[in-house]
Amino acid sequence: MKPGAKRIASTSFGTTGWNGQVMDVAFRNPDGSTALVVHNENDDPRTFAVEVGERTFEYTLPGGALATFTWPRSPALTSRFDFVPLTGATATASPGADARLAVDDDASTRWSTGAAQAPGQYLQVDLGERERFRRVAIDSGGNLGDFARGYRLSVSDDGTRWRTLATGVGTGQLTTVDVPTTRARHLRVTATEASGSWWSVADIRLYR
Repeated sequence: MKPGAKRIASTSFGTTGWNGQVMDVAFRNPDGSTALVVHNENDDPRTFAVEVGERTFEYTLPGGALATFTWPRSPALTSRFDFVPLTGATATASPGADARLAVDDDASTRWSTGAAQAPGQYLQVDLGERERFRRVAIDSGGNLGDFARGYRLSVSDDGTRWRTLATGVGTGQLTTVDVPTTRARHLRVTATEASGSWWSVADIRLYR
């Protein structure tokens, strides 16, 4: 990671204090290269997956180890998206408590319905001000199976009048939704399908 680097992604299940999980963060360097730093906070080896462009790979880190992965500048890896910090964002949800944990930039915490998924359950985020974005990442983190089987993504400027941006079907822990460039203050994700699994969101991330 070089001076002037910008954070472009992170899906960390660790914290700044030891909690026995994997912590990571990725940066784009001024020369266009990419650096990913991963720390295994557990005493035992941990295996994780990395998505790079259209490809993925798995890597196993020994207990307590730190690894850095780098990629040279490449059109295939040059991100067209910039991370939108959610500093000051607040959240509400129905059902479940601790909706704020979905916007705390810490994937080791989560909001959860605490019950089986049902149409109409929602997580709503107040960004604090109108933000511009064109990608929404809904990350269910390490709670395997706790992703929304179906979703509706809506936005609002006043928290009262809503318009639908996208609908879709969740297929795994990370649901990435690309939308037309949008400016809005409020964002809502609503479950549209039933499932015996809970619905959990470790982090919502926006990109412009």
